[in-house]
Amino acid sequence: MTADQNAVGKDQKAGDITWRDGDVPYSPHFGDIYFNPKDGLAETRYVFLDGNNLPNAWQHRENFTIGETGFGTGLNFLAAWQCWDSDANRSKRLHFVSVEKYPLTRNDMIRAHQSWPELSQYSEKLADIWPHETMLPGVHRFSLADGAISLTLLIGDAIECWSGYDGKIDCWFLDGFAPSRNPEMWHPDLFAALASASCPTGASLATFTAARIARDGLESAGFEINKRKGFGYKRDMITATLSASEESDNKPPIFEIADDPWFNLPTPGNAKSVAIIGGGLAGASCADALNARGCSVSLFEKADQLANAASGNPIGMLEPYLTVDDAIMGRFYEAGYRFSHRKIKRLADQGQVEAEFCGVIDLATSARKRERLDGLIARLGDKTDLVEALDANQASGRFGLALPFGGVFYPSAGWVNPPSVVQAFASGIDIHLSKTITCIRDCDKGKCLTDENGNEYGPFDAVIIAGALETRTLDQTIWLSSHLNPVRGQISYIPEELVAKIGERARIKCVLSHKGYITPARNGVHVFGATFGRDDARIDLRDDDHDFNVKQLAKVLPDIAANLSAQKLDGRASLRTTTADHLPLIGPAPDFDAYLASYGDIDKGKKGARYRDAPYHKDVYICTGFGARGLIGAPLAAEIIASEICDMPLPLEKVLMDAIHPARFIIRGLKRRQITA
Repeated sequence: MTADQNAVGKDQKAGDITWRDGDVPYSPHFGDIYFNPKDGLAETRYVFLDGNNLPNAWQHRENFTIGETGFGTGLNFLAAWQCWDSDANRSKRLHFVSVEKYPLTRNDMIRAHQSWPELSQYSEKLADIWPHETMLPGVHRFSLADGAISLTLLIGDAIECWSGYDGKIDCWFLDGFAPSRNPEMWHPDLFAALASASCPTGASLATFTAARIARDGLESAGFEINKRKGFGYKRDMITATLSASEESDNKPPIFEIADDPWFNLPTPGNAKSVAIIGGGLAGASCADALNARGCSVSLFEKADQLANAASGNPIGMLEPYLTVDDAIMGRFYEAGYRFSHRKIKRLADQGQVEAEFCGVIDLATSARKRERLDGLIARLGDKTDLVEALDANQASGRFGLALPFGGVFYPSAGWVNPPSVVQAFASGIDIHLSKTITCIRDCDKGKCLTDENGNEYGPFDAVIIAGALETRTLDQTIWLSSHLNPVRGQISYIPEELVAKIGERARIKCVLSHKGYITPARNGVHVFGATFGRDDARIDLRDDDHDFNVKQLAKVLPDIAANLSAQKLDGRASLRTTTADHLPLIGPAPDFDAYLASYGDIDKGKKGARYRDAPYHKDVYICTGFGARGLIGAPLAAEIIASEICDMPLPLEKVLMDAIHPARFIIRGLKRRQITA
C-alpha cells in the first residue's frame, strides 16, 4: 500500500473516502490511498501472488486458503481469483478470508474496480454478491464460481477478528494502510493472531513493507523473515514462512494451547458421501451446502414428504434478529439472517423460491418492548437500510391499516414460503421418504443406517442428524433428551376478502410483528399467530389456540379480530424443537460417556491444557434446535457443518462456534456439578 504525502485528516470519519486520479479511493482519516494508481494490479501480483509462490503453492490441492488483513477494494482477492481461475492445476476449491474494518459501499467498490478492466469478469461477479445494505461487524460468508470459491469477510478490527477466528490459513496477504499511517494495526498482537490462525502444517506470508515494526512483529510470532526487492521504487518488501506447529519452538502460547479443548473440532476426513436424517429446513439446508461442495448426499425423511413439520407452514417471517447489545444469541442470529437473506433472495430472484421482501414492522406493544426498540435505534439508527424508527402514523402508512403503536421497520425483511425453500435446497438430492432411521453404526468403509423395518443404507463417510425430536431416540444423541424440547405452534388463516371489508383501500402491505404476527396475503389467505405450547408434542388443530391468536391480533388490529370466530378458522399446527438457551445445536456429535470420563473434574478449575481434545462419535454431526428461527438459522448452520466436514474455513468466529457446540450442555453440567462422571 502506497502512502500519500498529504497530512492525515484526523477530523474525518475513519470509513470516509474521497477520490484521487479518477477512480482511486483515498482515506482522509489515514492519509493513504487504497492502491497504487500507476499499476496497483501489477504490485499486487508481484507482492502477494509471487511473494507467496502462487500459483505453485495451491496446485493439486483439495482446498487452499488465503488470509488477508485488509480487504479494501478487493483488488488482492480479484487478482488471486484470476490467477487461480487461469491455472489448469489449481486447487479444487479456493478460500479467501479477509478482514475489513470499514467496508466500501457497493457503489464505491464498483467505481474503484473501473481501474482494472482486465479483471472485469471477476469484479462484476463480486459486485453482484456484495451487499447493498450496511455490513455489520462479524463474519460474512459469500460463495462464488458455483461454490468453488468462498469469500469470508471478518468485519471489524484486524487484531480482534483474527484473534477470535480459527482459519487454518495457508498463505497470508499482510496488507493495509502503511505502518506510518496506521501503526495501531501493525501490533505484536496481530502477528501472534496470524500465527495462531495459520495452518498447523505451516504457512507463507508476504507484505509490501519492510518496516521494522513488521519485521520484529513477525519474528516474535515465529515467522522466519526474508527480504525481497520491493515493487517499483520501493527498495524492500518482506516474505516470511511459518514452520509446521509441531516442529517450531518459537510459537506464542496462543498457538499451542487451547483453553477449552472440549470444543476443539475433530480432524475432518475426506468425506465424499453424506447421509442426512431429517427432511425439514435444517436437513435440506445441509444437503444444499454439501451438494455445492461436490459431496454425494442422501436425505432420509420419516414422513411421506419433505417439509412436513414446522418447515411446512405456508408462510414464515424472514426477519432480522437485531439486538441492543453484543449478546451471543443476537450475534449468531444476526449472522444467520444476513446469510439466509442473501441465499433465499437469490433463489427468489431466480424463481426457485416463493418470497416477498416487503419489509417487516416490529411494533412497540409494551413499555419493555419500546425500551428495547429505542435501544436498537440508538445502536443502529443511522443505518436506515437495516432498521428505521416509525411512529404510529408512519407505521400505519407502511402497513396499510391503522396501527395503535409505533415501532421499527426492517426494509430488507419479508415473508417466505418455507416448503419452496426446502424443495429448492433439496433439488437434485437422493431423497428417501417414509424412512424412520433408528440406528447409526460403524460398518465397512464408513457409517451405515438402519430404518425401523430393518433396511440398511450405506456406507457413508459422514452422517448429519438434522431431525427434530427423533434426535433424542438415536444412540449417539439420546443424551439430548433433557436438552431438546418440543414447542407446539398453531397458526390461523384469514381470507383476504375479510380484510378488504374494513375499507375500500384496506390492504396489508408488509409483515406485522407484535406479540404475534400477521402477513400479507398469499394465494388469497393471510396467516397470523402463533401459539407457543411448551412441552406439548401434539399437532391437532384446537379452537382454544385459534382463540388465543385472535385475542393477540385484537390488541393491534381490533377491526379485523372482531370479525373472526375461532370455531370457523382454519390453520395448521406443527412442532418446533428448541433448547434451554435458545441456541441451536450445530457441530460434531459428542460421545457423552467419553466426555464424562475425560472432563469429569473440570469443576476443580484445572487449566484446559491438562485435558485431551474433545471425544466425538466419529463422523456424526448434529443440526437441530432452532425453535421458531429455522429460516434465519438453518442455512448458516448447514454452511458451518459442511465447512467442518470438508475442512474449509468456518463462517463464524470461535466464541460463536463454542456457543452453538452440542457439547456445551455437558460442559456446563459438569462445571455446575449437575452432571457427575
